[in-house]
Amino acid sequence: MEISNQKRSKQIKRYFNIIGIVIVLTGLGLLWLKNDIGVIIAVGVFVVYVGLSQFANLCFVSFSTANDKVLIKYYPIISILKKDYGSIEFAQKALVNFRIEKAMGFKDLEIAIRTKRGIAEYPMISLSALSKVEIEQIVNALSEIIRNKKKGI
Repeated sequence: MEISNQKRSKQIKRYFNIIGIVIVLTGLGLLWLKNDIGVIIAVGVFVVYVGLSQFANLCFVSFSTANDKVLIKYYPIISILKKDYGSIEFAQKALVNFRIEKAMGFKDLEIAIRTKRGIAEYPMISLSALSKVEIEQIVNALSEIIRNKKKGI
């Protein structure tokens, strides 16, 4: 099974850029009109807009369960300084547990696997940029892996 939110990620990035350009152009228009209070408000709105987008941590996510392995690739859609590309790959039989954590309207995936040294937890992956259907597909795929492991398949 393969799941990717590439199309939705492109739309999110496009809308982010368009709204940012509108805010900047509004600020420049107010600067040209010598409306100092309006410029200060526009700068404040832009800073809050960029700050919220960084806080949301919307990620491109590619999820695959091919070849008896789970492969998850992810990176932030909106990044100011640099993109932190991340990748998680492990054998399906190593999966111990997973959970979807919901906080303030955002959803994160937490995965725990068994290693030679014990249980290891991967850093949380933001699933907020995925649709509900895509999140449900990931949950179903991971749940099926755990069920099959318990059955010994």
